[in-house]
Amino acid sequence: GGYNPRGWASLGGSRPSIASFLFYQKLFTFQKLRVNRTGGMACGRDEFDQGIYFGSDAFAIPLQGNKPRNVASRLGYFFECGPENKSTLLPVKGEDAKVEELYVVAGVYAPGEDIPN
Repeated sequence: GGYNPRGWASLGGSRPSIASFLFYQKLFTFQKLRVNRTGGMACGRDEFDQGIYFGSDAFAIPLQGNKPRNVASRLGYFFECGPENKSTLLPVKGEDAKVEELYVVAGVYAPGEDIPN
């Protein structure tokens, strides 16, 4: 999974944040993968007709095309590989996977509160 504190506004470009992170489930806990310092601030495309991207390819769910449920993950450039030196968040290295469930959690801004852009 992933967390982007800047959210997505479908305004084009990107919404980078050094506070973004990815995570994966271990046996009884979760492992957090932080933004890699060499990759710059990590958030991918913020286009109205694109899916969900963290970095250009660290965690990507395009939600379009002939395989809209495919997910890809290649760690190392935008996000660290973590203590297990993972190269992907997916079960099989080098292969894309299919999204079975997608949960999106969104925040609510108070009246008059600035929405980050």
